[in-house]
Amino acid sequence: MLTDILKYFLYLGLTAFGGPLAIINSMREDIVYKKKWVSAEDFEHYIGYTQIAPGPIAFQMSCHVGYHLKKIPGAILAGFGVIFPSFLLVLILSVVYMLFGTIDFIRFALYGISPVIIAIILSSGMKLGKSIFKKDYLLYLIFFSVIAVYLFLKVHLLILILGSGVFAIIAYSILNNKPRNLNSVFPFMSIPLFFQNVNFSDLAYVFLKTGALTYGSGFVIVGVLQQEVVDIHKWLTPQQLIDGIAFGQITPGPVVMTSTFIGYMTSGIFGSVVATMCIFIPTFIFVIIIAKWLKRFRHNFYFQSFIKGANAAAIGAILATAVLLSKSAVIDIPTIILFLVSAYLLFFTKLHSLYLIVSSAALGILIKLFLI
Repeated sequence: MLTDILKYFLYLGLTAFGGPLAIINSMREDIVYKKKWVSAEDFEHYIGYTQIAPGPIAFQMSCHVGYHLKKIPGAILAGFGVIFPSFLLVLILSVVYMLFGTIDFIRFALYGISPVIIAIILSSGMKLGKSIFKKDYLLYLIFFSVIAVYLFLKVHLLILILGSGVFAIIAYSILNNKPRNLNSVFPFMSIPLFFQNVNFSDLAYVFLKTGALTYGSGFVIVGVLQQEVVDIHKWLTPQQLIDGIAFGQITPGPVVMTSTFIGYMTSGIFGSVVATMCIFIPTFIFVIIIAKWLKRFRHNFYFQSFIKGANAAAIGAILATAVLLSKSAVIDIPTIILFLVSAYLLFFTKLHSLYLIVSSAALGILIKLFLI
């Protein structure tokens, strides 16, 4: 079984494009419906657990599934498998970037890929929402409310998720005539956030801190790294960081693999290993600590209500992020066409997103070279 876990998550890490929702949706299709390793109910709970812990949610989901199957060894192999392929790919691109100092072909490819990524995020989010929300209109209310609040008021993602969870508890309590005394409903809230101040280097400290204290999707974490790496420490220029984000987007796996690029640009191959390990270590430890403990609350009415609200809010917030990102991705007639065609294919056919990524990269290069 351990070999099967490693093989699957290596495959997922090599083929999963489109950010956290796309990766989670692929995982759901594979391990719930095809391999039947995890029940649909358990999988929904794992999505909810990722709203409690900090760090990249796709990595968290992998660790939860691995722990469910084979405890700590399973979690280690699942977490390693989902990030290792993209680590190697980003490291190779970083070496090329350092040696040749130009990535025009990457920019051209990203021009074609970017609108497709937006379509993938939207499609995956809608599919996940459909499987989680079912016919629960309260969750749809939370979902659309979070999108509106996030887009127009720019409220922090963590506040939206926690607030939606609490709102869901109150709303479900009223609808189900449950007592609304919330004392000892969430005893886990008294557990302090994992944080370890180590004396390795500024690089290790920055990535440990970011991984331990940042909630939300990889796009949120990349935003925090921008403040640390560009504004505070000035390790990279803004343009260099944008190039690193491009590598994180055009390679499979979590978007936060941008950390590999930053580490390499700062301290070479050793730096890439340190940065990548440190961004994920806090999340892994947190998942291992809470995975077994949280099962005790699986059938708790208030806990389930909180998880439902948090799930709806998280999917809404990430889709809202996709809308914001579309402003820089869908910018002219060719990218509008790429977005619309990709969205149609993703919603109405079973075409794998990998084929869209590859073809859109080639189209982006051709459009930039011969049409624009």
